[in-house]
Amino acid sequence: MQLARTQLSQWLFVLILLSSGFVHANTESILFQVPHNFPLSEVRDRFVPGSNDDSVPFISLLGEAMGQVTVMVNTTNAQLGSTTYIELKDLQRDETYQIKTCWSAIHPVSIDDLQTIIIPRSTEFQGTTSDHARIVVAFQMVPDSYPREHAMVPIQVSLITTKLAIPVDIYPILVVIVLLIAGLVVTRAPHVLNDLLLKF
Repeated sequence: MQLARTQLSQWLFVLILLSSGFVHANTESILFQVPHNFPLSEVRDRFVPGSNDDSVPFISLLGEAMGQVTVMVNTTNAQLGSTTYIELKDLQRDETYQIKTCWSAIHPVSIDDLQTIIIPRSTEFQGTTSDHARIVVAFQMVPDSYPREHAMVPIQVSLITTKLAIPVDIYPILVVIVLLIAGLVVTRAPHVLNDLLLKF
């Protein structure tokens, strides 16, 4: 009986590991709070292109607690070290968010100077203008190897709402941990109680 329980616990642990899916090896993250007086737009911000350049990529949290976008960053000598910008849309005042960048370990690069920038209204930025103030996340990619590789590296950027100072994407993990602890308590409680009774 004890052997069966041990095997069940081992299979449960393996199942949790497999269900967690693919995890990027490299991660950089920051927390930021939207100012209480930040002028939010009533409708989703739309760009008015000021040139032939593509619009700045964006992440929207309209009706969502988290969102993400994947951007391809060029690692050639001409592009390496240039800044990548992503706009953050549909945020709430006084809310704290986590910005997380992830990329595969097969690319010997690092993310540097991860930060948020506020762009005033009617200010041209990356070939675009807006009638509303904007918040963008900016970062640079720097090489970690020599010679430098020449590739397009996919960088996954996530914007995650925090509740009680904890990013909401961690809550499922906390629930699993609580359930595992509860399961251990339930399965072990009769044995512990029996041992205590035998001592008296």
